[in-house]
Amino acid sequence: MTTLLSPASTKLADLVARAVRICNYSNVMDFNGHCSVRDDDDPNVMWINDRLASRSTLTRANIVPYDIKAGRRIGEGVEPPSEHWIHREIYLRHPEAKGCIHSHPEKTLALSSAGHVLKPLISIGTFIPENGAPVFDAAYLINTEERSRAMADAMGDAPFLVLRQHGIATLGVSLEEAVSRLVCAEKNAELQGIALMTGTPKFFHGEEYKQLYAEQFGMGAHITKKYWTYLSETAERNGAFAGL
Repeated sequence: MTTLLSPASTKLADLVARAVRICNYSNVMDFNGHCSVRDDDDPNVMWINDRLASRSTLTRANIVPYDIKAGRRIGEGVEPPSEHWIHREIYLRHPEAKGCIHSHPEKTLALSSAGHVLKPLISIGTFIPENGAPVFDAAYLINTEERSRAMADAMGDAPFLVLRQHGIATLGVSLEEAVSRLVCAEKNAELQGIALMTGTPKFFHGEEYKQLYAEQFGMGAHITKKYWTYLSETAERNGAFAGL
């Protein structure tokens, strides 16, 4: 049985597959992460990588459709990852969200393991809330509806959530934006870790924070396209899309 339902869904499957490979190539996703995109034609459907495919070699055929309201895969075939509940709850609570990622980026994970809150330290990190990324204070898998609701409560209206000693969840008005946020957050976490080892980090706040956010992200879709193009072209130039 084929997973892909139409030329439009084939395009979405290609986007998710590319997003996963970009995240894997950029060292912000290991063998357990997952990306999803909401279907423009049916907002109750999302497309997500299945639970078995390697994140470094998956193809469009490894992207499966999912019924958001029902909380299950559409049709027969390989199931989505056990933490599909993360994506479902975020889409249910955030109608503006079109892309979602759960991953386990090492630098962000290390900060949370040491009890440090991820805070905006560099300009590309100013999408992180001024007081720091919210934290879901539990390390277990988000593999039930109950846990996903608790996670979403902790996330609130923020675009980025740290799951303590586990990973992250992030959303975007597009999957491209979610990928960009993940990569930017991990770079922020890397430099925050270095700053903590060498001195006392000076985080952005107040008017400076607002100004830097406006300069960095005020262009909306334009800046997302800039980041996505760079990440995509870099991954492609280094063979990350081979066999896609």
